[in-house]
Amino acid sequence: MKSTKRCTTVLFVSLLISTGSVAIGAEQLTLRVSTPADGTDVPVCAGIELPPALVNVPCENVAIQMKEAGTGRTTPGQLVKAADGKTELWWILPRAKANESSTWTATLKRGAQSDGKRFSWQDRPGQYLDLLFDGYKVTRYMYAHDTSSEQRTFETYKPFHHVYDASGNLLTNGPDGVNPYISDQILYPHHRGIYIGWNKLMFEGKQYDLWHMPQAHQVHQKFLEQVAGPVLARSTVLIYWNDDKDNIGEPILAERRQTTVFRQSDPTVVLFDFHTELKAIRGDVFLNGDPEHAGFQYRPHDAVAKGGPDVKAKYLFNRDGIDPRKDRDMPWVAMSYGLSSGRYSVLYMNHPDNPKSAIYSAYRDYGRFGAFFTKELDAGRTLELNYRIWVGRGDLPERQDLADKCSVFVDAPNVEVSK
Repeated sequence: MKSTKRCTTVLFVSLLISTGSVAIGAEQLTLRVSTPADGTDVPVCAGIELPPALVNVPCENVAIQMKEAGTGRTTPGQLVKAADGKTELWWILPRAKANESSTWTATLKRGAQSDGKRFSWQDRPGQYLDLLFDGYKVTRYMYAHDTSSEQRTFETYKPFHHVYDASGNLLTNGPDGVNPYISDQILYPHHRGIYIGWNKLMFEGKQYDLWHMPQAHQVHQKFLEQVAGPVLARSTVLIYWNDDKDNIGEPILAERRQTTVFRQSDPTVVLFDFHTELKAIRGDVFLNGDPEHAGFQYRPHDAVAKGGPDVKAKYLFNRDGIDPRKDRDMPWVAMSYGLSSGRYSVLYMNHPDNPKSAIYSAYRDYGRFGAFFTKELDAGRTLELNYRIWVGRGDLPERQDLADKCSVFVDAPNVEVSK
């Protein structure tokens, strides 16, 4: 998996390394950051060359403090090894101003991070993987696959992701304990949290429904990577898109899915990057369907569907006059919905490198929404997709604030040598 998707706009040449005024055993890197838009809690990534004393030290054993020149503001940093073996330095800009720069000093040393708040993973083997921050649940990756009964088959025919707020309230929809044959128990229980699929996938002259999963299933195979620290948590998994439920033989598609969650402050609930690679394993594939039953989607908790007008989903588009049934390639769509625990807002960002002619399903009052496209994928080829989901407490922010969040997703901060 390419790491450039995480540091795409870094202008890295070299980093100034100095030790004259640094504590014994520590190293310093000086970086200048510029951002294309206003923002708060903006993730920053810089590809770096580690000082010789830290080259062979595991990333989790390097403590990093970032300090902003002029303000004295500090925040933790985190090292992450990219798939190509290079080292990335990550931190969060508390506040960014468009077309302005700031200078930061990173102090690196062996040892545990001094800031005790950090992400951690907690696995229930064969069932789900929880992501915690400072001990509180943030997301849950549901990856069980059990065809021992009709009920368990229904509950586990595809992996997906749940979102929780800091109080432990579940914000997304799931099938757990639902009888699939009682239609009014949950509205459209095949809509599950954050997920991806196509209901009319064509392969070898046959059509497969990898949305409702009547026979073809998405099956988690294994975890490829888990990273957790004070700035971000990342998980990479291998998922097979099969033409049968029992995972016999090679899949139609092999999905390499990487999700990244970043440290954020209130009112943000989660900042969730979804990067996936779909590879055609056995032959040509045509990803087909319709906006209601295909693409990358977010589904709120079923209480939104069951509730009154005050909790129903409300949508906001990037400009006035949008018709989501006709307009295509919108950079983002936002939605708010209510639960007993309060009101929540969701910003769905579609990276411009994703396939064009994408059309959003963004009108259902129960809140399931997302972008859909069709795509032909030749045998052996890989399709890369990038999305970002922001979830926050409260009503929808102003349109410009949402546009800024999308801008720093598409055009990440630039990092260069201080002059």
